[in-house]
Amino acid sequence: LRLVPGAYTVKAEIEGFRAATQENIVVNADATARVDLKLEIGTLQEGVTVTGESPLLDTTSALKQTVLSREVLDSLPNRIDVWSVARVIPSVVLSKVDVGGSESFLQSTATVHGSNDENGFLIDGMDVSNLDGNGTGAVLYLDPYAFQETNYQTSGGGTAISSKGGLLFNMVTRTGTNQLHGGAMFSGANHGMGSANYSDAVRTQLLAGIPDLARAANPNIVPGADILKIYDVGAWLAGPVVRDRIWFSFSAHDQRLDQYLLGNYNPDGTQVLDDNLMWTTAAKVAWQVTRTAQLSYFDNLQYKLIGHRNGGGTFAESRARNLNDKYPDVHQVKFTSPIGSRFVVDASWSRFRADDMFGQEPEVKAGDISHFDAVTNAYTVALPTYRDNAMFRDQVLTSIGYFTGRHDIRFGYQFIDGGEKSSNWSTSGMRAVYRNGRPDSVNTYNVPITSTSTRIPVAFEPWARDHGVFIQDKWTPTRKLTLNLGLRFETTYGWLPATCRPSTTFVEGQCFPEITGAPDFKGIVPRVSAVYDVFGDGKTAVKVSASRYDQPITLSNVQRVNPLGTVNDTRAWTVCAAGQTSGCDLNGDLIPQLNELGVSTGFAFGTNNRYAANLKWPASNEYNIEVQRQIPGNVVVSVGYTRRETRRNIGVKNVAVPLESYIPLQATEANSGRQVTVYNQSPALRGKTDYLWNNYSDFDTNFNGTDITVTKRLSDRWSMNGGASFGKTVGDIYATSTNNAQVDLNNPNNAFRPGVIGNDVPWSYRMSGVYELPYHVSLSGTAQYYQGFPDTTTVSVGNNTVALTQGTQTLTVEPRGATRLPPVKSLDVSVRKNWKIAGKSFEPRIDLYNLTNDAAVLGRITQLGPTYLRISNIQRGRLIKLGVNVEF
Repeated sequence: LRLVPGAYTVKAEIEGFRAATQENIVVNADATARVDLKLEIGTLQEGVTVTGESPLLDTTSALKQTVLSREVLDSLPNRIDVWSVARVIPSVVLSKVDVGGSESFLQSTATVHGSNDENGFLIDGMDVSNLDGNGTGAVLYLDPYAFQETNYQTSGGGTAISSKGGLLFNMVTRTGTNQLHGGAMFSGANHGMGSANYSDAVRTQLLAGIPDLARAANPNIVPGADILKIYDVGAWLAGPVVRDRIWFSFSAHDQRLDQYLLGNYNPDGTQVLDDNLMWTTAAKVAWQVTRTAQLSYFDNLQYKLIGHRNGGGTFAESRARNLNDKYPDVHQVKFTSPIGSRFVVDASWSRFRADDMFGQEPEVKAGDISHFDAVTNAYTVALPTYRDNAMFRDQVLTSIGYFTGRHDIRFGYQFIDGGEKSSNWSTSGMRAVYRNGRPDSVNTYNVPITSTSTRIPVAFEPWARDHGVFIQDKWTPTRKLTLNLGLRFETTYGWLPATCRPSTTFVEGQCFPEITGAPDFKGIVPRVSAVYDVFGDGKTAVKVSASRYDQPITLSNVQRVNPLGTVNDTRAWTVCAAGQTSGCDLNGDLIPQLNELGVSTGFAFGTNNRYAANLKWPASNEYNIEVQRQIPGNVVVSVGYTRRETRRNIGVKNVAVPLESYIPLQATEANSGRQVTVYNQSPALRGKTDYLWNNYSDFDTNFNGTDITVTKRLSDRWSMNGGASFGKTVGDIYATSTNNAQVDLNNPNNAFRPGVIGNDVPWSYRMSGVYELPYHVSLSGTAQYYQGFPDTTTVSVGNNTVALTQGTQTLTVEPRGATRLPPVKSLDVSVRKNWKIAGKSFEPRIDLYNLTNDAAVLGRITQLGPTYLRISNIQRGRLIKLGVNVEF
C-alpha cells in the first residue's frame, strides 16, 4: 500500500481464524513500515487487538533519513526553521549556531558527509530550491509550522528517483480529515530576556574593533549582539469541506526579529540593526475523486524582508548593506490512483515563482562610492553593486508503480524548466579600496549606474531545462534479503537569449548573440543497495549501498559565459608620491576621481570564458555500509561508514597567462610584516584573459566518515535521538564549489592547495529528547558539542607592499586547518504544561536557549595584520522565550 504519512491501524481477517489487529503503525514518507500479524484458529468474532509499536527498522530500504512529525517538532525547543531543527541530526553540520531563532532569517549552509552544494529543498518530493548558481540553496524558507512532517534525507540509499544526492529537506503537506481540527501558537522574547555572555578578554577585543568615528561619537559604547525582540505567532485549521470527499487545511505564520550585529557600527556610534520579518501561508485542498483516487492542490506563499543584510566583508555600517526582500510562491497539483491491484499512478505538477531583490538602503544616494578597507575588512557608504533576480521554475514528476510478487517496480519521468530574469546596477560603478584608511586601489564595474529606481530593465535571462527518466526495482529474492536496483538517465541543457550591454563610464555598449548548449550534458547514473534482515524478525539489518549522482548544474554553467555578468577590474589609486600625476589621490580628499585612476587590469567578461570541447558532467559517488539493531525499549542503534567522492569537477585555467610567465618576488607585506614570495604577472600580459573551463582532477574531493546513532521512539514516557559523527573531507581549498572552482590553476600564488575543505568538522556529538513528567508536564532538550571550523590564514599583498600587474593578491601562508575555531557547545531546554478541557488543549511553555550561556567564537579575521584574530562573531548569550500552544 502507498499511504500518506501518519499513524494507522492494520486488521487482518481470514475465514476460520481469529481476526488480528495492530494499532499505531507509524508510516513516514519514503519508508516502508513492517507489520507482522499472527492469525490463530478461531472465529472472526474472536478478535485479537495488539496495542504496540511496529518495528522501528525499515528492512526494505537503505535510505538514511530522520523524520520529525508535527507533534515531535512541537515538543522540542528548536522548531523554528528547518536549519535549527536539523541540528539534532548527528551527520549534519550547519554553518551557523542558532540561539532561539537568532539565525532563522538567513539560511545556514548544511554539510552532510562532506557535501554542501548538492542539497535540495522539496515539498512532497517536488524541488523548490532557488535557481541561483547550481540551485541548492533556499529562497523559499520552508516553515515547519506549515507542514505535517519534516523529513531529512542524508543519503539516497540506492534510490534513482531523486536527481540530487546531498541533504534533502523534504516537507510533507498537511491533509485535512473528517474532523475539524485547529490550533494557534505564540512564542517570543524581548530585550530583557537575553543575557550577556562574553568574558573580559573578549570584551577587550570587541572594544578594540570599534571604529574611531563610532567611539568618538559614543565614548560609552558597549559592544554586544543583543536581541531586541523576537516573536512568532501562527494559526492553523484543517477539516472537511464535504465529508468523506473533500478536505482542506490552512496555516498562517508571522515571524519578527530585531537584533544588533556584533562588531558592526555606524559613524554616529550606534550599532547596526538587523531587522527581519517574514510571513508564510500554506493552503491545501484534497478531493477523494473515487474510493481510491485522490487529487490535491497546495499553495505556499511567503514574504521575507531583511532590512540590513550584509552584502560583503566581515563588517559593514547600515548604509553599506542590502535591503533584501523576497516573495516566493509555490503551486502544486498532485494526483494518485491505483489501477487494478498491481498498478499505482502518481502525477505531480509544480509552479515556483520568486523575486529576490538585493537593493540599496534608502540613505544611499546617486554617485555614492562604495568604500572597503582591506585591513579592517569593513564596508562603508554603499555597496559596489546591487541586483534583482526574478526566478521561474515549472516541473512535472510522474511515475507508475507495478507490484508483482517479489518485485515492486517504479517507472518515472521528471521535467524541470527554470530560469531567471536578472538586473544589476551600481550607484557609482566604483569601489574604493583602502588599507587602514589609506588609498590602495579602485575597482570599477561593468553594470549600469543609477539610483533613480531599484528596478531597471532586465539585463539577461539564463535558462536551463532538465529531463530525467528512472526505473527502480525493489526486489525481494528471499524473505531476508531486499535489493533496490535503480537506474536514472538525465539531461540538462542551458541557454541565454540574445542580449545587449548598455554603455557605461567604464565599458562600451555591445550586443551579443544567443548562447546555447551551456551545458548540454547527458548522463546515466546507477544506484543500488542491499538490505539483509539478519534474523528475519525486522530487528537487525545490514545495509550497503552504492550511488552515483550527476552534480546539480541549474544555471551555473550558462551564467559563467554570460556576457553581462557582473565583473570588475582593478586600477591603482594610492597616496601620491612626489611628482606622481596618475594612479593616486591627486587632491588628497580620499575619494577617487576619474582622472586619478591608474591603468585597468582588464575585465574578465563572460565572453572571455569558454568550455573545453570534451567537458563532462561532474559526478559524485557515495558508498555506505550500516548495521542497525533494535534493542528492548523501542531503541535502535546504528553504526555506519560513508565514503563520498566528487570527480570531474569543473575548474579554470587562464591559458592566456601561462604558469611560467609569472615572476617570483620576495616581499615583506606592509601590514603584517610577513615575509612572502608573491608571483607577479608578466607586464606584457596585463589584462589578458582566456579562461578555459574543464574537468580537472586537481579539484577531486574525498570524504571518509563514521556515524553512530541511537534512536528511541516515545515509550515509557520518554524518547531520544542522538549520536556521534567522525570524518574528514579533503580536496582543493580554493574550490568553493565542486562544479565552480573559480581559482586559476595557472596562478602560482594559490599555495597549500590540498587540504581540509569546507566546514570540515572531525568530530561532533548531538542529542535531543523528550521526557514526560507527572501532571502532564513535559521536559525536552537538545544538546550539541563539536569541533570548530578550520581557519585559512592569509596575507593580502596590495599596492602599499608592491605594485603587481594583476593587482592585489591574497596568499595562503599555512595549511588550512593548522588552526581552528574553538569547540562549540550548546544546550537548549523546553518545559511545557498541558491542560486538556473538553477536547481542547492549552499548553504554556518556557524555552531556554544556550542554557549554560556559552560564548564560543564563531568567526574571526584570519588575515595577518593589525586586525588578525579580531573576533567577528560569537555564540549569542542565553535567551528565555515564553510561549503558548492551543489546539482543538
